[in-house]
Amino acid sequence: MTINKIKICGITDLSIANFCIENGADYLGFVFYGDSPRDISLNESKSIIDQLSSPINTVAVTVNANIDNAKKIEDSGFNFIQCHGSETPDYLSMIKKTTSLKIIKAFGISSKNDLININKYSEFCDFFLMDAKPEGSEMPGGNEKKFNWDLLRDQYINKQFFLSGGLDEDNIEIAIKNNITSLFDVSSSVESSPGVKDTLKIKQFIDKVKY
Repeated sequence: MTINKIKICGITDLSIANFCIENGADYLGFVFYGDSPRDISLNESKSIIDQLSSPINTVAVTVNANIDNAKKIEDSGFNFIQCHGSETPDYLSMIKKTTSLKIIKAFGISSKNDLININKYSEFCDFFLMDAKPEGSEMPGGNEKKFNWDLLRDQYINKQFFLSGGLDEDNIEIAIKNNITSLFDVSSSVESSPGVKDTLKIKQFIDKVKY
């Protein structure tokens, strides 16, 4: 039986991080993007990681970070880097060569054209992440925006992927029933306000996915 797994993204607080762990989250995501209400510094994230109640996969969410930053991320205790910008396969290859970080490459999806070239990244990634494609001044992610999941049907995607973008307690059941994937990424829908995680919403979401 496939086991569903959850990444809670936008962690900024130790107590919330430990709550996520204790209630069954599998990955914690920390956002390094200055315009995001969930932005955190490396020092702050390292302090949280150092005090976690149990081991868990930790993901540094970046947008076009340079290789020096990737090394700093590794040194801060992360085991994953999520690349949420316009990173190339060559860039991901360089991360693989210079760090031990596992890589999640995010793709913004609004049409089937956005899926044409993603498989060329698979050699350098451990997972893909499918998110709604930002428009205009929207941030690279965390926009509470769902894309048309039917675009993923009948597509040959040669890497396991996280489903992201506007997931909430209601539509997650549809995603699970449709067997879109077994990996789910959530951020804004488990918040009481932008950047402020809500323990009740976190627990309700995890319970829907896992139990």
